Amino acid sequence: MTFSGHQAVAQNSADKKILWTTDWSPDGKYIAIGGNIDTLKIYSSKNLQLYKSYPTRNTITCVKWHPFKNILAVGIQASSDKVRIINFDSDRIIELEGISPDGARGIDWNYSGDLLAVADNDGQISIFETEGKLIRKIKHDNTKSITSIDWHPFKNIFITVGDKIRIFDVGGKLLKTIAHRQEEVLLLSVAWHKTGDFFVTGDYGDNQNNDKPLLQFWSMNGDLLRSIQISKGEYRNITWNSKGNRLATASDALRILDTNGKLVSEGNSKDYLWGVAWNKRGNRIVTTSKEQSVIIWDSKGRQKMIIE
Repeated sequence: MTFSGHQAVAQNSADKKILWTTDWSPDGKYIAIGGNIDTLKIYSSKNLQLYKSYPTRNTITCVKWHPFKNILAVGIQASSDKVRIINFDSDRIIELEGISPDGARGIDWNYSGDLLAVADNDGQISIFETEGKLIRKIKHDNTKSITSIDWHPFKNIFITVGDKIRIFDVGGKLLKTIAHRQEEVLLLSVAWHKTGDFFVTGDYGDNQNNDKPLLQFWSMNGDLLRSIQISKGEYRNITWNSKGNRLATASDALRILDTNGKLVSEGNSKDYLWGVAWNKRGNRIVTTSKEQSVIIWDSKGRQKMIIE
């Protein structure tokens, strides 16, 4: 069948639930998708046909493929299941110990793929090796939930966001704390640029106080470079393509910006987008949504394939 002139794949679901997160495998063959649907799903990127699935209780908050291997890190919350590492080739599952019982929303591999950072809902960061060995725990200066984490592209330092922006080194030293705006607005997403010279954050906004969601560009030293208000909805996830010349943001629409924050393309969505990821070639984007849609877009924000 067709959907607005594009190829579509139908998915029957009587109960629409949020698809929180998605990521494209490093070889471009697979797309991982999770949410509060009690299943981690792996799709073929060629035709969006389901390839594998892993039962998972309650909410998958974040999925991150290893930068080089068929290994997937899976963040989970509100579940008796633990945050885990899955070897996609062998189906081996490693459950990670020492993380908040309430789970975690932030998870990311470092640039070399030998360390995994998990930022949990008690404000703690845990650093693991690829085989699941806990190396160290790092405490925030509060116990509020960390919503996202991102490693520097070639240094062992990382950024966490939640109530504020914080930059740590791998040993746990707090290098910088940044209050991103005067209003108390929750940050949801963060992404280093591929050069490591700057990073971008996206926040929730506050409709009650008419504080619109902000996309903010920051220097490596924490200086605010620019703030952008172009979204009606919160910035659930943001990500750079492999070349670093385009930033994709998931909100009330798919928006693609350049390194100066200029809007290049916009893809309309019927509902709020939550997950977003580029393929390695930078010619396709996958998004997941509040109403359980999965959409493949081209690099100009045009829909190519859909699961509804």
